[in-house]
Amino acid sequence: MNKLLKIICLILAVCSVSIFFASCDNESVSDKAYYDYENSNTGSGTGIRTKFVEREIDSMKVEDFVTSDKESDYVLIKVKDYGEIVVLLRADVAPVTVANFKKLVKENFHAGTIFHRIIKDFMIQGGGMVPTPDEDGKGITYDTKDADEIFGEFDSNGFTNNLYHVRGVISMARTDVKNSASCQFFIVHEDSAHLNGDYASFGYVLAGMDVVDAIANCKEFIEPNSTMPMDDIIIESITFVEPK
Repeated sequence: MNKLLKIICLILAVCSVSIFFASCDNESVSDKAYYDYENSNTGSGTGIRTKFVEREIDSMKVEDFVTSDKESDYVLIKVKDYGEIVVLLRADVAPVTVANFKKLVKENFHAGTIFHRIIKDFMIQGGGMVPTPDEDGKGITYDTKDADEIFGEFDSNGFTNNLYHVRGVISMARTDVKNSASCQFFIVHEDSAHLNGDYASFGYVLAGMDVVDAIANCKEFIEPNSTMPMDDIIIESITFVEPK
């Protein structure tokens, strides 16, 4: 009888373990959605579940959002002649970066700036250059807008940021100086793991990756081997929105 009881207990134990692993493999989006416990042994705490982020990116439509008259975690980037992109800002990932970006949105800072650096299969960068007609109206010059520099929220600068640079993630552009990011940002066109740990990612595209693709597929540039488009790709506005 004892032998039979042991066999039954062993079978139940094996079934319990199998059920546990099955439940982990089939984890719903709502269960532990933002955290990757597989990274918990790194000493830096839990990280964002990359697979969850990849499912979230472009999972909605621009029509699913409405204009918000108050600050929110969702912004709509309206690009002239291209369309609209909705981005979810993740203050839990990069609080300083998101606070700075929201401040610029409230100031309408990015209106009239351009996506000036386009590299297909890598990223599209903009938010800090403004095209200005010459006095005679025959040409265009480009002025750089300045904003306050902020702390770089990424691993190599002593800050844990586990939002990896997969397609659709938005991150801050900077110089070689780690704390030099201010207003320019970029949206990743294709997975770019080499950026992880060195740039402050702070959100991702929820709707409008087709617009990102269209910009990234720009065909004409100001000169051979340039990354600056021939025709200005203008950010008309960045405003707060919220889901309907």
